[in-house]
Amino acid sequence: MGVYDIIIVGAGPAGLSCALHADGKVLILEKERSPYRKIACAEWVPPDFDAPSVQKTRKMITEYPGGRAVTSFAGKVIDREKWQSELLGRLKCEVHLGEKVLWVRDDVVKTDRGFYRARWIVGADGPLSSVRRSFRGEKERFLPAVNVRLPLLKPMDETLIFFRDEFRGGYGWCFPRGETANVGVGMYGPIMQGLNLLIKVLLTRGLVEDRRLSFSAGLIPLFGLRSRISRNVILVGDAGGFTDPLTGAGIASAWDAGKLAARVVNGDLSSEDYDKIIGRTYGGFLRRRYEKRVILEERWKDLKRAVEESWIAFSRA
Repeated sequence: MGVYDIIIVGAGPAGLSCALHADGKVLILEKERSPYRKIACAEWVPPDFDAPSVQKTRKMITEYPGGRAVTSFAGKVIDREKWQSELLGRLKCEVHLGEKVLWVRDDVVKTDRGFYRARWIVGADGPLSSVRRSFRGEKERFLPAVNVRLPLLKPMDETLIFFRDEFRGGYGWCFPRGETANVGVGMYGPIMQGLNLLIKVLLTRGLVEDRRLSFSAGLIPLFGLRSRISRNVILVGDAGGFTDPLTGAGIASAWDAGKLAARVVNGDLSSEDYDKIIGRTYGGFLRRRYEKRVILEERWKDLKRAVEESWIAFSRA
C-alpha cells in the first residue's frame, strides 16, 4: 500500500491548483488518461485570472422574452485543454492517469489498481465525485450541459446568452474564442434538441459555420457548498459545490479552492480558519445564486419575469 502525505483525486483546475501549491509527498489519481480533453465548458474566466487568454470579452448580450439586455462583461476565454495540459506537465509529484477511485474510507483510498493511504485526501474529481459519495449518500441535483465548438464567421467580443422556453431551467450560450466559439446549452429535458435549436439560431444569423469541431457533455452541480466532509477530507471545485448554480461558472473558484486546500494540508491554515474563509468568500454568494436559480425554475412559465428577477444581467447579487 502506497503511503502519502496528500492524495488528490482529480486533475482538473482544483486538483492541479492544490498539487502545485502542496508540500510533502503528493499523489494525484485521475480516472481519465487525458483529463484536459472534452470539457463541457464555455472557458470564460474573470480578466485577472492567471491563465493565457485566447479571446477577451467586453460585454454580454442576453436575449429573452423581454428583448435584449446588453451589459458589461469584461473577462477572457481561455484554452482549457492547453492550459491544463501545461499545468499537468509542470507537476513534480506522482501522477496516476487512467486510475479510477472506487471509494474512500478514513485515510484509505481504493482504486481499480490498488490501495493507498494519506494524512489528507482532497476530492477534486468533479460533480460525480467518488470521494464525496463515499461519505454522503443523499440524492443530489444537477443541470445537464452540452457544448460544441464551431467555427466563427465573424469576429466577436461579446458573449451571447439565450433564454427560451425550450431551454427549460437553463440557457443557451455562445462564447467566442478567436476563430471558433463555444456553443452550448444547460437545461432539463431533450438537451440535444435544445443544442440543435441554438445552432440553428446562430446559423440563421450568419455567426457560425455548421461544422462541429468537438462535442462534450457534463453536469452542473446544484447541491450546494460541501467543502469539508471529515477531519482529513476536503472537497474542492465541482466536487465541493463551488460552481455557480445560476451561471455554471466555476474555473476561478475551483482554482482558488485548490490553493486554500493546499494551505490546510501544508499546515499553514487551520481547518477552522479554512471553514471561515470558505464561508465568508463563497457561502453567502453561492446561497444567493442558488436562490436566484430557484426563482428561475419556479417562475419559468413567466420566463420574462423569471429572467429579470434572477439573471446576472439584471442583478449581480
